[in-house]
Amino acid sequence: MKQLFMFAAIMGIVIGTYILYQKQLGAIAFFLLSFYFFSLAYSQLSEKTHDDNEEKENGREI
Repeated sequence: MKQLFMFAAIMGIVIGTYILYQKQLGAIAFFLLSFYFFSLAYSQLSEKTHDDNEEKENGREI
């Protein structure tokens, strides 16, 4: 289900980027895309930090 959502999000971004480039507003597409990648990276980083904290609490160091 997560992969389907990611595929739909990417297709939406591609279509939106094409439309914005046709109207000569391509910079807006990159600006919105930067928010998407920032949120994706932040979620992965916070997930990794959460896993590291659990391992430290259980006595296992990385």
